[in-house]
Amino acid sequence: MPVCRNKTPMFETSYGHVEAALVRAYGVTDKTVGAFRGRLGNLQKQGLLGPKNMPGRGAALRYGPDQFHRLIFACELFECGIGPATALTLVEARWENRIALIFRKAEQAAAKRDQPGPDDIVMHFGGIRLMTHSLSDAIPNVNSCALAKLPERMRDWMHMGIEDQVPARALTVNLSSRLRVFHRRSPIRTLPRSRRRRNEGKDE
Repeated sequence: MPVCRNKTPMFETSYGHVEAALVRAYGVTDKTVGAFRGRLGNLQKQGLLGPKNMPGRGAALRYGPDQFHRLIFACELFECGIGPATALTLVEARWENRIALIFRKAEQAAAKRDQPGPDDIVMHFGGIRLMTHSLSDAIPNVNSCALAKLPERMRDWMHMGIEDQVPARALTVNLSSRLRVFHRRSPIRTLPRSRRRRNEGKDE
């Protein structure tokens, strides 16, 4: 059900509803739902949702935007081949001061239109070094830009040369687009009323 905190409408629901939306959004098959649930459950036990939202403390957890944003972040990393350890490290080190803000900006852009547009927020890992970062315990850099700015950012990354410390490599995801898919697949009403009216009868 919707709740208000600091005058911002938010939604809270059970894990079952969030999992159902994730299963649909990521095309998880019936045969692999168990493995998918196990992977997300292990991440939550290891602190994906933060120290105040650890499972197994007697009361059932309620899932609001911050919680399902963290789960979506982990799923997007998995889709890029990034493992659980890196996902947990990024959440611990970067969630509060960077990644949560990227998700809020992506939600705002997603709420403005039903299809991808120039103001969509792209989450990117420019100059990423997954192998060497894992060996040195370094934390990958995660940032964002508007979709309209992505060609410029990509050009900068791809023009990195021999003398540059940053390699010509990048991972990108249109986060606003992925959030639209999640909300469209959700069995609960997580969209503002204006967006719900526009989406009635539609499917992505």
